[in-house]
Formats: sequence, structure tokens, C-alpha cells
Amino acid sequence: MKRMNLRDVPDDVYTALAEAARANRQSLSAFAVDRLTEISQMTRLNDYVASYTPLHESGVSLEDSAAAVREVREAS
Repeated sequence: MKRMNLRDVPDDVYTALAEAARANRQSLSAFAVDRLTEISQMTRLNDYVASYTPLHESGVSLEDSAAAVREVREAS
């Protein structure tokens, strides 16, 4: 595991994160790590969708493929 220090966080952003963490019964650090984890997963999903090339003969469009990936992701 790596450590991360954040600098120059605007006061309103810090307050919103702290309140959301408290509402979720988490420390600010745990809440931030959970949100960063979600962002990293979305980034990987976007990279996959952007790089996906469907077979021309399959009849499956990029939009169909992206919808299927999102459906599976949301179900888990």
C-alpha cells in the first residue's frame, strides 16, 4: 500500500468530504480511499471501452458493448 498526502484542498471540498465520511460512518481517509478506488475503476473501464474494437461481422456496436460492460459493473 502507498501513502498519499493531499495539499491545497479547498475548504468547501474538505468540508463536504468530511461530512460525507461522517454520514457513512467512515474516517475521512477511508472515505477518500473508497472514492479514489471508484474513480480508478471507472478510468480502467473507460480505457477498455475506448480501446475495444468489435468484430465487424458480429453485429455488436461499441455502444452495445459499453452498455453490457456498464450493466455488469453496476450489478456487482
